[in-house]
Amino acid sequence: MDFAINNIPREYTIIAEMMSCWVFFFLFKPRKSTVKIILYSIIVIVLEALYLRISKDIQFWFWPVHMLFLFSIMFLYMKIIIGRPSKTVFYYTIMSFLVAEFIAAFEWQLIYFYRWNEILPKWTMTIITLLFYGGCLVALYFLETHWGRDSKHIEISVQEDIIAASIAIVVFLLSNIGFFKSNTPFSGESILDLFTIRTISDLMGLVLLFAFQSRIAQIEMRNNLAILDRNLREQYNKYRNYQDSINLINMKYHDLRHQMENLKEQINGKEQRILIDNIESELREYRPYFQTGNDVLNALLDSRRTLWNNNHITITAVADGKLLEFMNVADICSVIGNALDNALESVCLVEEIDKRLIHIEIAEQKNFVMIVVENTCEQHVKFENGLPKTTHRDKENHGYGTQSILQVVQKYDGSVVFDQTGDWFSMKILLPAKQI
Repeated sequence: MDFAINNIPREYTIIAEMMSCWVFFFLFKPRKSTVKIILYSIIVIVLEALYLRISKDIQFWFWPVHMLFLFSIMFLYMKIIIGRPSKTVFYYTIMSFLVAEFIAAFEWQLIYFYRWNEILPKWTMTIITLLFYGGCLVALYFLETHWGRDSKHIEISVQEDIIAASIAIVVFLLSNIGFFKSNTPFSGESILDLFTIRTISDLMGLVLLFAFQSRIAQIEMRNNLAILDRNLREQYNKYRNYQDSINLINMKYHDLRHQMENLKEQINGKEQRILIDNIESELREYRPYFQTGNDVLNALLDSRRTLWNNNHITITAVADGKLLEFMNVADICSVIGNALDNALESVCLVEEIDKRLIHIEIAEQKNFVMIVVENTCEQHVKFENGLPKTTHRDKENHGYGTQSILQVVQKYDGSVVFDQTGDWFSMKILLPAKQI
């Protein structure tokens, strides 16, 4: 069997690898501008073209090293354009590599079977190849966007990279071993048999990798839901604990206020009156500060009063709490509690005390309930998929507050927008007024 004549032209393999990378560029929404993407693509094409010319007379035993070099170029190409962590880029480079291997093998098997390479001119073959690759990759793009839309947001671990690499290596060996040795269980009697084995092996490897990716996404989603549930319970428990305490304090405050009024009527000394006035002044610190019309909202705001007093934070609230009566208590705790905690954490980092500001507004606007929480924020906030990224190093246990807010808002068919303009950060929620 003449491998050199009958195998896939090397330039076709490189075209498949380049085009498969582009699919994942569209999926991940690259952070580079279109001009830079085109520039880097030209550099990669030139680099691979030069390598093809240099390695034109490559020895057969050197083929795995040749493929490893091309894989390295793909990895660097995707790393520069996508800008994700190396572990994630490595995984999707493996995916892109297997996709390229499959579509190149499948297309060349059809060409060889129908003898198109013998009856059609080279330029026609090139057009057919580009159209075939493009069609397969468009199908892959829609497959990923509809079935794997959560997969592209997963964080890949080293162990998962090792498993994916092992799958790719085994698939590559099974699909190509027949070209190296003809007397193996994975060899065939004809070149078409070898092409069939290679195409099926590549397809099975892709299916296995997609199944593995789906499993990773399911596990991560389950873990995220568990963390979101824990976050919700924490906010609700904070509210319940504070509500129990504040009810007791309100009772004692009410009783003590009446006792102080009776005591003032029974004494005549000036010094004693001053002492009682001071005691009354201190007692007033424990009376409910916010009266929004919603006991849950009042408790959430009052429970953080000590924190903002100690950190010299000015908080203003223009809130009609009655508009939130259609919401579940736990949902109010999740939205308002997480928003306030994030705002307080951000404002505490502001050095100038006069600039430590938080504003809350809840109002009805054009058949929507509008919830706005704004605060001073001197740090530059990075966003991913519309949500602010956590600044904590321990990302596994932080950053779920905003996801909890989004989950609750979606539950009520609403929308939420996070934004930063200068040193002012805002969260704006709109919920349909039909809920009221």
